[in-house]
Amino acid sequence: MFKELNLKAIIDSLALLVIAAIVGTIVSFVAQLFIISAQNIYKFIFFNQNFIVTIDLGNMSINLVPLIICVPSSILVALLMYSLKLPRWFGPADTIYAAHHRAGILDLKGGFGSTLASFISISGGASVGIYGPLVHFGATVSSFIRRQKYIPKIPHDIIIGSGVAAAISAGFGAPLAGIIFAHETVLRHFSMKAVAALAISSMAANFSATEIGIVSPPLLLTAIPFEMSDILLSLVIIGPSAAIVAIIFMKLILFLGSIPAKVKLKSWQAPLIAGFACGLCGMIFSEVLGLGTEILMSVITKQQILSYLIALLVGKLILTSICIGFGFFGGTFSPALFLGGVLGAIVFQLPITSSNPDLMSVLAVSGMAAVSSSVIGAPITAIILVLELTSSYEYAIAATFPIVVCSFITSRTFGNSLFDKQLLTRGVAITKGREQIRLNEALIKKYVDNNYTRLNSKTTIKSAIKLLTNSKTTEGYIVSNDNEYIGKISLMNLIGQKETNLINLAEIKPLIIDPNSNLIFVIKKLSKFVGESIPIVDKKTNQMVGIISENDVLRAYLDISEEINQIEKH
Repeated sequence: MFKELNLKAIIDSLALLVIAAIVGTIVSFVAQLFIISAQNIYKFIFFNQNFIVTIDLGNMSINLVPLIICVPSSILVALLMYSLKLPRWFGPADTIYAAHHRAGILDLKGGFGSTLASFISISGGASVGIYGPLVHFGATVSSFIRRQKYIPKIPHDIIIGSGVAAAISAGFGAPLAGIIFAHETVLRHFSMKAVAALAISSMAANFSATEIGIVSPPLLLTAIPFEMSDILLSLVIIGPSAAIVAIIFMKLILFLGSIPAKVKLKSWQAPLIAGFACGLCGMIFSEVLGLGTEILMSVITKQQILSYLIALLVGKLILTSICIGFGFFGGTFSPALFLGGVLGAIVFQLPITSSNPDLMSVLAVSGMAAVSSSVIGAPITAIILVLELTSSYEYAIAATFPIVVCSFITSRTFGNSLFDKQLLTRGVAITKGREQIRLNEALIKKYVDNNYTRLNSKTTIKSAIKLLTNSKTTEGYIVSNDNEYIGKISLMNLIGQKETNLINLAEIKPLIIDPNSNLIFVIKKLSKFVGESIPIVDKKTNQMVGIISENDVLRAYLDISEEINQIEKH
């Protein structure tokens, strides 16, 4: 028997590793195709010398192409949402929740629909990122493969994490960052099985990306030697400054995202507003449209005018928040990198900074890492990403200080990440861990005991005492012939009573629990409860479902704790 179980465990583990490799390869190919297609379509439209439409207003020539393209693109996104009948687009926050949810199911229609929406948005000039949609796509593909009948039983959180790791590995050309990101942001626990699967998926994605070679990593940088003492003061400034930018960015996204519901705007109508905002802004300041990779690289490598940098920072921050908030869909990772890079370049312009132009790239990279680490809630990933993109230990060390300071400030004043805050607005406290989520998911009706002392209103006190004594319980329940709950009776209240009406001796305002209540709610109620059992009554129909005891609740809690322990330690 032991050998059979051991063999099954080995087969399941091998199946997990093979599927992780397959997921990594699939996600890598799609990610590259996604990136190169979106970038080429965007460049073909917005940088095509044969497609120029301008209007002269006095001495100013205004480019109408952004308005002509962004608005129709937002209409396509709106029509896609309307046709799919989705309440919103899906992203990394949903990936995190699925990994922690017991079922681990990601909505296939929502996942692939969101990926298509982000492709249209990015190609059409929306000021959004590309990595968030790829992360969710990787998770959706993983979840879909896992649900197939011919796939052995494998942990849903690990295979979802494998898709996430593959997306980051292929998108950035950074396999180590992919592994760390999936652990740090999605799984939030380390185990040997998870490390092995995520590593294989990430390496498979990186190998596929290198072999296929459709697109090269967009942010690879050449490291420049520098003295840490020359930039130490600048790094001290970048840390808190990055925290301010990150907090404003995240709060603005959440605030603007709440406006459509407040003004009773349907979810599929909201993208049109973002489309007009992109079009109008792009006519005057087109640098804030799209992914902004080329603009970011120019900021990092060439010294720019301070006023231009400030305009880039403010313009990107506001326009990206509008796009994401109103559903002109995309990610936040790339915009966070953009904002951080521009912030680092602005700090370089300060009088206290060394005039050595080579140091600008160090500060820009540190700013990129700091802002993005707080937005996605992954400071270790940001450090590893800097190391892989620059191949420089010195750059990674330089970025560590502002990353730590920025993450510390944002975690205390805002939250661990934008994704955690998005989940919190949906009633999911992901920071409290899997146990809290499972306790919220577990409904008390699953643990109801139907074996209780049943009485009716005509039962005599003598008969009630006898029934309770014979059943070896101290509490009984008065229930009508139609199974409607009437009241709760205690044996102590019956002894020595001459009252003929049993209902008159029922407890006044006893604790009653609805069967659809979750375990965490019941546990809180039990903290002030004294008694043998609690009646479980449907509050809508007043039907008696059963009872629950403190021992039942404690047993349920221990079962869930053991289940979580098995997930996180193996």
